[in-house]
Amino acid sequence: MKLRTGKYAGQSSEDVSMMDPGYYRWMRLNRPEMLVERKAKPKVEKVELTEEELDQKNNYKTLPKLSWKEAF
Repeated sequence: MKLRTGKYAGQSSEDVSMMDPGYYRWMRLNRPEMLVERKAKPKVEKVELTEEELDQKNNYKTLPKLSWKEAF
């Protein structure tokens, strides 16, 4: 696994443990999140809305304004 941040960013954790065991030990004790593989985020597709769907989505804008007493 490649390190994303820190002194040895871009190098594999195995190489760092051989080159600088003290840093690897420090990382394990103080920054264990650096040794966790990052999961890829799923990509979200953007969907184009029709005029009618946009009107329905923005329908809240046509609601009458209420006072706090009327709202609750």
